[in-house]
Amino acid sequence: MKKLIPLFVLLSLPLKASVMGISTHPMNSNGKVFSAEMMGYMSERNEMGAGIRYTQEVDDYKTFDFKVSGGQESRGITLGMGLDFELLNEDIIQPRVSLKPYFEHQRFEDMTSTYMGLAPSIRKGFSISGQEIFPYLAVPSGIKLDTATDEFVFYSSLSIGTSMPFPMAGTDKLLLSLEANKNLGSSSDTLGAMVSWVWK
Repeated sequence: MKKLIPLFVLLSLPLKASVMGISTHPMNSNGKVFSAEMMGYMSERNEMGAGIRYTQEVDDYKTFDFKVSGGQESRGITLGMGLDFELLNEDIIQPRVSLKPYFEHQRFEDMTSTYMGLAPSIRKGFSISGQEIFPYLAVPSGIKLDTATDEFVFYSSLSIGTSMPFPMAGTDKLLLSLEANKNLGSSSDTLGAMVSWVWK
């Protein structure tokens, strides 16, 4: 019988770059977005990382994204994908509510791990001095499989972020996103920033 690793054992290991990215940002029909992101891992692993992401609206209720990211010092690499399902559409009073299942595969130093999770999220956009801002809150949680030991661990984090047209750019084709992740168990504290180009 396989033993579960206690939650505190993996506190120093990174979870990933941002899970949500801009998957909650309003898009045009069949919209396509290319993003470059940078993140800082805090916890016991202190390093910078960078990645690229492709996001596409599948239909009015689903948004797909794929990403590749890596760490500066560890030379770790993460491949991931997710599909954001809109459950409630945002209107003047009601916030947008969505559920995003995702899958990620990560190599960190001599360890390889697979993450399967679900991220419920809520978003409510508003305007400040003509600048549209779309803040969101998400709780990515799931199961991590360490392929070296074949052991399963439950992990969770709290994600707070926002996306907006890039200030001073004068166009809605360039977006800025900021996201912070707080470790809730076997995850990692991270800060991330992303610049996205909407090309359709």
